[in-house]
Amino acid sequence: MKKAFFTAAAILLFTINCFSQSAQKTDYLQKSKNQKTAAFVLLGVGAALDIGGIIATFSNANKEVDNVFNTNQTSVNHGAEYALYIAGTACLAGSLTLFILSKSNKNKTMSLGIDTQQFQQLRKSNVYAVNYPALTMKIRL
Repeated sequence: MKKAFFTAAAILLFTINCFSQSAQKTDYLQKSKNQKTAAFVLLGVGAALDIGGIIATFSNANKEVDNVFNTNQTSVNHGAEYALYIAGTACLAGSLTLFILSKSNKNKTMSLGIDTQQFQQLRKSNVYAVNYPALTMKIRL
């Protein structure tokens, strides 16, 4: 049972490694740009919805004041105002999240790079230093 499990795990890891895509700098830059654009759109929509909620609140407040003085006892429903506030706040929170993710992807771009690495190779009982291009990633601790 253990042998079958380890064999299946090794095959799975080998398959994942063979078919994985490497991330390029341009991929992270494009992703960061798209996220920043979406964040600005959500920020604008959220601000517009919140301002719409404020305008609706003032409008309904004027109706309530008129109802008090005219003794016309009709109640004003505040459900639409609350819906505008909630939707606007959700859009603003989403834009904040996208701004943070955009910055994270931009930082990943700065930590990725192509560099020349060396490794030691043994040929005919002599050790040679061979250069090869490598994708490097700097991890800040």
